[in-house]
Amino acid sequence: MARLSSDLRFALRQIMRSPGFAVIALITLALAIGANTAIFTLLNQALLRALPVKDPNQLVVLSFAGSHEGHKSSEGGDSPDHDHYFSYPMYRDLRDNNTVLSGLIAVAPASAGVSWNNHAEQVPVELVSGNYFQTLGVQPAVGRLLLPSDETFENANPVAVLSFDYWKSHLAQAPVAGKTLLVNGHPFTVAGVAPPGFHSVVWNQHPDLYVPITMQPVIMPEWSYLSDHRATWLTMVGRLRPSETPQHASASINPLWLSLRTREFALLHDQSAKARESFISRSHLNLDAGARGFSPHRDDVRMPLFIMMGMVTLVMAMAVVNVAGLLLVRAATRVREFSMRFALGANNWQVLRQLLAEGLLLGISSAVAGLLIARPALRALIAWMAGRNPNSAFSAALDWRVLLFTVAAALTASLLFSLAPALQFWNPRLAESLKQQGGTGSGGALKFRRTCVALQISLSLVLMVGAGLFMRTIQNLRNVNPGFVTDHLLTFGLAPEFAGYPPNQIVPVEQRVLEALAALPGVRSAGATNDADLAGEEIRGDVKVAGYNPKADEDFEVELPWVSDGYLQTLGIPLVAGRYFSASDSATATKVIIVNQAFARHYFGSSQNALGRHVTRPNRSETDSMIVGVVGDAKHASVRDPASATVYRPFVQAEKPVALNFYVRTWQSPDAAAAGIRAAINNIDSKLIVDDLTTLSIQIDDTIASDRTIALLASIFGGLATLLAGIGLYGILAYSTAQRTREIGIRMALGSQRRAVVNLILRETLYLVGITVAVTVPISIEMTRALRSQLFNVSSADVYVYAVAIITIVLVAGLAGLIPARRAASIDPARALRTE
Repeated sequence: MARLSSDLRFALRQIMRSPGFAVIALITLALAIGANTAIFTLLNQALLRALPVKDPNQLVVLSFAGSHEGHKSSEGGDSPDHDHYFSYPMYRDLRDNNTVLSGLIAVAPASAGVSWNNHAEQVPVELVSGNYFQTLGVQPAVGRLLLPSDETFENANPVAVLSFDYWKSHLAQAPVAGKTLLVNGHPFTVAGVAPPGFHSVVWNQHPDLYVPITMQPVIMPEWSYLSDHRATWLTMVGRLRPSETPQHASASINPLWLSLRTREFALLHDQSAKARESFISRSHLNLDAGARGFSPHRDDVRMPLFIMMGMVTLVMAMAVVNVAGLLLVRAATRVREFSMRFALGANNWQVLRQLLAEGLLLGISSAVAGLLIARPALRALIAWMAGRNPNSAFSAALDWRVLLFTVAAALTASLLFSLAPALQFWNPRLAESLKQQGGTGSGGALKFRRTCVALQISLSLVLMVGAGLFMRTIQNLRNVNPGFVTDHLLTFGLAPEFAGYPPNQIVPVEQRVLEALAALPGVRSAGATNDADLAGEEIRGDVKVAGYNPKADEDFEVELPWVSDGYLQTLGIPLVAGRYFSASDSATATKVIIVNQAFARHYFGSSQNALGRHVTRPNRSETDSMIVGVVGDAKHASVRDPASATVYRPFVQAEKPVALNFYVRTWQSPDAAAAGIRAAINNIDSKLIVDDLTTLSIQIDDTIASDRTIALLASIFGGLATLLAGIGLYGILAYSTAQRTREIGIRMALGSQRRAVVNLILRETLYLVGITVAVTVPISIEMTRALRSQLFNVSSADVYVYAVAIITIVLVAGLAGLIPARRAASIDPARALRTE
């Protein structure tokens, strides 16, 4: 330790002797480490961090393999994670009859209208089983949490637990236990407050309220799921008994699972041997590691996070190469110093230890500075990513894993850039070095520095190409034609059931809202649907087309929105054949539908052939619906997705009332119309909650938030990489030019013009850049192929992007070479020759 302390003190004195070098190296490394720390923090929170509960490694997430035939779902049926969703009867049977889990919980996300002190708003809610907090080992901040006794019978226990964040932001941490608040117009007693830092067993969910799962009819009044074996809407998470392993527990619980599936199979319409094999024989219950909880959205962020982590890793590599180059230039001035050390008896290990100590000081100092940079950068990045969403999945908190990563990154970087000068002094030529009056370094060192610059140019080109591809993607996403006009279009959600309206009054109040909106000054038209457009959502289901002969194993799933009679006109989806919906298509009139061209082409060959045909829902009580119109294709869930077959249905003909998203087409600025919309709805009923009133353009931006984030960060990292490459290139040119003072002096003494000297330096600069670019371009094309899933309407080998990136690199190289070239051209030949 004494030797290490001595080495560090000497290293600090050496670094302080070159403050310019120290500042440049520190800033370079701090920016790179700060960027890596910020991105790793996001990756850690999304993919690595365990839930803040007791013994999270004992948790398992339940999923199953096997047929989903006959199942219907509000959450999982249309999700790629549909095998993670179960019915409430299945949950209770598994909870009460298994022998391997000490607890099994169920959870489902929802929304509800909450009224407190005459203020109503729509908030996220989580329906949870009574043993939810008990099984997770979570303790209350105030009062008590939900108990198994709170989950008894349907609508029997109107109690609620507040999240800590909601209690703090909305109620100023006032005493709330035992108080009453209205949820969807129904009184609920507040039992207590959840602890700070805990949100949900489902990642990226931030409920404000937790209510017993048996209150589902109040929270989700349009559905009745508690007794329906075919309704798959719950996520299940279990806690293994202390002596159990996931493998043994899975083997032990599957006989119970198969017996329950056999009982459910009896409820299906299809009782064939093939259906039985798919539903029972091929079914299996899985117990997957659940320490990080479950999330249907984790895979959505996995690839963007890996891409961003790859980018900052390249920036880190550039910073290491850049500092290594700076150290090599600095080492050239220390040749005599280290030669004297060797002459006085120092060995290679002692010299290496000293260089490593200097590198360690730089690395640790940079790590501290990087952490200071990471926190504000992380806050800004999270705010950018969250957009209008107040509940971000990420926070700026740095845990032990992030700190360990930062230290490891700093130590690795220190080791790598310290080796560059160490290799230069590994086999010293003492006589030659001691004779030198000034360090010039060797030709090998100069080649190594040029290699470092070439690496920086190569890495910066890759990052600039990535940035260009993502910028082109954002441009293409914003310019894509969704099939309707997005300008001057406002949208908002409205759910009368959240204001306490019974089912028989929901449709009338929704029609009153549509009439009031259409009558507003500056409004062209208004419409509504239960399936929000370009919001990342979709409502799908199977249909049966009369007279159509299906192919083997053909998928009949289509988009199935309920819409108002002015919805298609308001969005500007063009009519191709037939007619739009009208006021005459009432609840008691003949059932009618409108389909899009994709549906008409697939099932009937043309739009005209579709008119008058009939469509129905299989295994439903709905009667046949007649096609009265065909409209153009429109994108729905996302601007990325192609338009799919769609069946539009009048919402007044729905079996049950549905919550609607409203659309208002304005003559005036949409922002100017917002106040009038709120006032019109408030005049109808002050308890009606206008949710997320915004323009469709902003809503589209929200759906491409991850793409925008990647493009922004890629641009920042590409710019930083280019700057580092320019600095590195300038350093090597300045040094190599200084090394060639005598040569340039002789050239000018023999009559060479200043312009010729400038051209000589720039030509050599551009030669190095040209060779590097030629080698890097094919490598870059192969590397960017991995980004294809994140790109939209742009090739990974886009000529325009590569041309801009190469031109930028050439311009930066030209600027970096111009200053040393002009300095070389101003050399006095007589003075240059005298220096030798």
